[in-house]
Amino acid sequence: MVDNCDVLIIGAGPAGLMLGCWLARTGIKTRIIDRRAEKITRGHADGVQCRTIEIFQSFGMAERIQKEGNELSEVVFYNPDKNGILVPTLRIPDTEPNTSRFRHVVLTQGRIEDFLIDCMEADGLTVERSISPVSLEYSEDPAETHPITVKLEHLVPVNDSSDASSGLYRSNIISQSVETPSAGVEKTEEIKAKYVVGCDGARSWTRSQLGFSLEGDSANIYWGVLDARPITNLPDIRVKVVLHSADSGSLLIVPRERNLVRFYIQMGTLQPGEKLDASAQSPQKIIESAQRILTPYTLECPEVEWWSVYEIGQRICKDVSFNNRVFLAGDAFHTHSPKAGQGMNVSMMDSYNLGWKLAACAKGLANPSILDTYAKERIEVARQLIEFDHKFSRLFSGKPAVAESEGISIEEFQAMWVRMGKWTSGTAVKYEPSLIVAERSVGKAQLARNIIIGSHFESRMVVGYADAHAIHLADRLVSDGRWRLIVFAGNMENITQLQRFNDLCDRLMNAEESPIKKHTPPSADVNSVIEVLTLTSSPRRGLQYAAFPELARPLVGKFGYPTYDQIFSDEVSYLDGSGEAYAAYGVDPNGPGCVVLVRPDQYVSDVLGFERCVKKLGLFFDGFMILDGPKCG
Repeated sequence: MVDNCDVLIIGAGPAGLMLGCWLARTGIKTRIIDRRAEKITRGHADGVQCRTIEIFQSFGMAERIQKEGNELSEVVFYNPDKNGILVPTLRIPDTEPNTSRFRHVVLTQGRIEDFLIDCMEADGLTVERSISPVSLEYSEDPAETHPITVKLEHLVPVNDSSDASSGLYRSNIISQSVETPSAGVEKTEEIKAKYVVGCDGARSWTRSQLGFSLEGDSANIYWGVLDARPITNLPDIRVKVVLHSADSGSLLIVPRERNLVRFYIQMGTLQPGEKLDASAQSPQKIIESAQRILTPYTLECPEVEWWSVYEIGQRICKDVSFNNRVFLAGDAFHTHSPKAGQGMNVSMMDSYNLGWKLAACAKGLANPSILDTYAKERIEVARQLIEFDHKFSRLFSGKPAVAESEGISIEEFQAMWVRMGKWTSGTAVKYEPSLIVAERSVGKAQLARNIIIGSHFESRMVVGYADAHAIHLADRLVSDGRWRLIVFAGNMENITQLQRFNDLCDRLMNAEESPIKKHTPPSADVNSVIEVLTLTSSPRRGLQYAAFPELARPLVGKFGYPTYDQIFSDEVSYLDGSGEAYAAYGVDPNGPGCVVLVRPDQYVSDVLGFERCVKKLGLFFDGFMILDGPKCG
């Protein structure tokens, strides 16, 4: 059997499923395979950060997370007093105010995967399970459109008798992974692909085929983790607790959905290179360690839903792509400790960054050079993550200084937690100038003081011109592969400003250098590649909807249906209040206006004034878009 596809995804964890959502939504011929016969249902990752929920919103899934998950509102730090007795020393909000329109939520990874699978399947892509890759070959022939050949084995699954409550099979603390059982090979198959993405975990098969490796070190400290319904007299069991005991170690308590609580418990130390005997690990040993750390508070866990043991370490693969054809994402690319709630989130952000770029290349819209930005952008994020986790995990595991004894500074640890709050939310990522991120300048910053080139476009409430509905502007940045031009049109009651806006729309629609004119296929809607969203500073009564230029309210589809969801006002909603979006973005409501170019993944590419805007945009898109050239791939 031989099959061709645009993209083969190896691994159906969060990173692979997020990539699958992108590619299915954009119509790319994709296959996603996983060796395991069934998806996970318990335990594993659980923290869903603010930026991740924003991305889920762009796929229409955020409401499901908010409904099922448990929102974290507060963090309390317990530390020993001068007599070594545990006392609360600091309370802070779990999410820094004004970070995002969403809050930090915890929900088991299995449910997160369910949401992603449903999203993929709605667009026609299904996970193929009990399939194992066995070889990968790459053709150097430049004429080959599908240069990667991957041989697959379709396995005959058997009833897995392993303990579903144990996560040891994926732990880095045992000598080797536990292979998924099978009753043999049912058939073999070859796939010829344009691109392959390895989302297959810390022991990545894809990474080994490329000859790449994870590099880093270990803290030689191991921790236990378990999900339980506890019985305890600790008063703060339903908020996040960060606890350092005087002599028995540290733990993190995270209240979960369904009255579960996730415990991370410091267990002991290891010699360099030492591995633990998996058979000697048990949830009872983890609970006993937690009981010692929590003294004088009591703890019983009659119901344990899931548990595991892991070693703290930070590792990164410095090569994440091969010839811009084979890529790594998620744990195949970087691993670290789980206590900052970053693993699943950063993994999905890897593939969210990569997905729209692969789609553009597979469709022949973009040059392969755009794929260089994946490594440039995500390696820097992974480097920052490893650097943060290295210090954070060692402060977390260190013995606190009590009275005259030496140890870590609790004040330093608490200050770091507060300082890094926005970064851990995922909203502080900033990509540096590249092919798809323009250089920053003082002039651009003056146009929109609070919109940062390279950062994600933050959301503010606005009111639709056509329907008077109050919505978050970022809710219009759906993940469908399109670029957005957000035009801060200014005051439409000012005749001069209205004329400037009309002139801008006319040039974007008709000028030969306009990227909309150059890169919109002849038979496609005018907003199919680049969509224009307009935000005025004047109230809706200042200009009738029908008086806006055609580009702002285009006719689309086979029958030329009018659009009603591309023009907004910075006025106060009848029912939802808000307003003042211009002030929040740092744009002068009575000024000359500006244009914000936003990538398909919601990151800001450039901020431009109206003058020479169309020419500059044309040159920007000419740097990577294909016009009457060979198809990418």
